[in-house]
Amino acid sequence: MSELAGIGKSYRKKLSRVLEKNYSVITAKLVSETLKVPIQESGRLLSRWNRSGWIKRIKRGSYVPIPLESTTSKVIVDEPFLVVDSLYAPGYLSGFSAVKHWDLTEQIFESVTYFTLKKVKNRNPIHGGIKFKLKTISKHKLFGLKTLWIGSKKVRISDPSKTMIDLLDDPKIVGGITIIIDFFSEYIDSEHYDFDLLIQYAHQMNNKTIFKRLGLIYELMFKANEEVLGILLKNISSGFSEFDPTVSSRYNIVKWKLKTSEFWKKKYDRKK
Repeated sequence: MSELAGIGKSYRKKLSRVLEKNYSVITAKLVSETLKVPIQESGRLLSRWNRSGWIKRIKRGSYVPIPLESTTSKVIVDEPFLVVDSLYAPGYLSGFSAVKHWDLTEQIFESVTYFTLKKVKNRNPIHGGIKFKLKTISKHKLFGLKTLWIGSKKVRISDPSKTMIDLLDDPKIVGGITIIIDFFSEYIDSEHYDFDLLIQYAHQMNNKTIFKRLGLIYELMFKANEEVLGILLKNISSGFSEFDPTVSSRYNIVKWKLKTSEFWKKKYDRKK
């Protein structure tokens, strides 16, 4: 329905008790624990509140409250970070969402990026009018995180250095190396820059391609000294990896054991 309907006094009180918990997403389990009722009764309450337009289903079994000032049951999620964390935790905000949070770009992004330990079928869901971009990760990548408080609730977000490492681990998450270089340039010029931490995190990711991508980026774009390049070279593997998996890579850069596009190969050859 599009218009809000009235609900009885007793049902209003029950809903108020649930909302006092200040959860961004309401589930049958939450209702059951709050009101001390069987899970079946919780489901009936959710259904009644939903029909009356006081909550809105965003996913099977998951609802968000309609703001008190609303005149219709149409809803745009107010706190998408809390919603995605409630639905897909354990995990953390990363990618575009972290880049924007740490002020490493002025771009505005339509979706919220979240790395989850859960296996998800739909990696680009829409909940409450908000687009989400999900990536399933291994548990060993759950590090380098900061706590982001939203009201009395908290979510985890990759710190600036981990954000860069996440992007170099999987450039596809933001659309490729060219975009990452823009973010990395802002990172290097910021108070967050920490080369030693980048190296530590790259080791923890257990992906030597990160060292290769870092090495070529440093050599091409940031005039790194021999000490920095030496540290990165020491940690690369012997096999060839793709520099940018979002484009065709038919040219080899032997020093960094990377396959690149013609553009990056020509840029590298001019640099030598």
